[in-house]
Amino acid sequence: MKKMRMLIANDDGIDSPFLPGFARAMSQIADIEIVVPAYEQSWIGRAYSRHSELVVKERDFMGHKCCAVTGTPSDCVNLALAHLCEETPDVVVSGLNIGQNVAMPLLWSSGTFSAAVEAAGWGIPAFAFSMRLEKKYYEACRLRHEMPDEELERRVREASEKSAEYVMEVMGSHKFADGEVRNVNFPALYAKDTPFEKCVPARVKLASLYVKNQAGNYDFSYAMGEASPSKEPTDLELLNAGMACHCKIDIKF
Repeated sequence: MKKMRMLIANDDGIDSPFLPGFARAMSQIADIEIVVPAYEQSWIGRAYSRHSELVVKERDFMGHKCCAVTGTPSDCVNLALAHLCEETPDVVVSGLNIGQNVAMPLLWSSGTFSAAVEAAGWGIPAFAFSMRLEKKYYEACRLRHEMPDEELERRVREASEKSAEYVMEVMGSHKFADGEVRNVNFPALYAKDTPFEKCVPARVKLASLYVKNQAGNYDFSYAMGEASPSKEPTDLELLNAGMACHCKIDIKF
C-alpha cells in the first residue's frame, strides 16, 4: 500500500535534537518532506515575514528532502504548500517540540501549533506534537542543540513512535473537517506504558511573562495564570499527572 505524503515542520529549527528521532519515526508511516526554520522560532505564534525576503537552502536530512527557511513556522508551511513540496501532502505534522504546548490562549503563541494551524487553513489534516522537558535538559537541547543523554533520547524516540501511531490511527479512521488541528503533548517522563488520554485545552488567564532585571529592563519568563474549572480533563491537568494527552481543536475560518 502506498505511504501517505507528509510534510514535517517545527519551530525549533533544523538543528533541533528532537527532529532526527521524530523524522525517523514518521518516515516509517509516510514519505516525508521536511521544511523547517533555519534557526529557532519558538514563541513566534502566527507571524509571517512580511518585511524580509525568505531564503531557502536545501539540505539532505537522513536521506530525506529537507529545506531550511529563514522565516517563521507559518512561513515554512505556507512556502512548502505553495512552492516547495513536490506534491500536496496528505498530512502536515509539526514537532516534536522541545517543551509543552498547552492551554488557551498560550497555544496561540506557539510556533509549533501555528505551523499546524497554517496547514489546517489550507484544508489539510494537521497535527502538532510537543513534549514537556525537565529543566536540567533545556540548556543542552535548546541552546546547544544537543541530545544530552540516552535516557532523554529514549523518551523522545518513544514519544515520536507514539506520535506516528496516533497519526496513522486518526488518518485511518477519521475524516478531517476544514480547520481541524490535533494537538498532542507528552510528559517529561514519557514511556511506552504512559497513559494517553483525550482532553480539552485548559482555559487559563494570562499572566505577566516578564521579570525586571538588574539593569532595569525586562526578561522573558514563562508563566501561566489561573486555570478555569473544566468538566472535562484538560491538557494541563493530565500533563501534571504524568499522562500524555491529545485534543481536537477547531480553527474557525
